Amino acid sequence: MNLRLFPLHTGIWEGTYTRINPNGEILTRFNSKLTIRMFDGNKYHQVNQYFWPDGHAECHDFGISEFNEHGELIFDSPRIEGKAWETHNSVCLIWSYKNRPGSKLFEMIDLIGDGTHRIRVWKWSENDDFQGITMIEERQTAKMHEIDPRFWEELPNLRTTGPSRSDV
Repeated sequence: MNLRLFPLHTGIWEGTYTRINPNGEILTRFNSKLTIRMFDGNKYHQVNQYFWPDGHAECHDFGISEFNEHGELIFDSPRIEGKAWETHNSVCLIWSYKNRPGSKLFEMIDLIGDGTHRIRVWKWSENDDFQGITMIEERQTAKMHEIDPRFWEELPNLRTTGPSRSDV
C-alpha cells in the first residue's frame, strides 16, 4: 500500500483542543496527547488522552483499524465510526459518534512547518444542524519508533469507560 501522508502522522502528538459553538463562543478547552502507530502494512492504531484544567483525564483507545484496497482507513470502535483518506496534502475524515445518533463530523488534518506541527479542524453537525467547530493544534513530541513499548502493554489499564466530556 502506497500511503504518503498517514505515516507522517504517527508518533506522539501533544496539543490543545478548543471547541467553539456556532456563535463563536468557546465551549471547552483541554489538552491532549495522541499516540499513533502503523504496522503490518495496513494496520493503524490511535489512542487519544485528554486532560482538563480541573484534573479530569480520559483515555480513548480507538483500536486497530485497517486500510482498504483504496487506501481508505475504515474505523468502527465502540465510540466512533467512519473513514479517513489522503488528499493532495491533507488527511480527511468523516465520522460519527455512536452515542449521538444523527451526528456527523468532517475533519481535516494538515502538517505545517517542518512536519512536527499539525493543525486540525472538526466541523460538527447533528441532524442537519451546524453544531460548531473544534480547533486542534499539536506538536509532535516523539516519532513512532520512540513510543515506549510499555505504553501499549499498560493501555488496558488506562482506557476510559462510560460517558466522555470530549464528545459534547
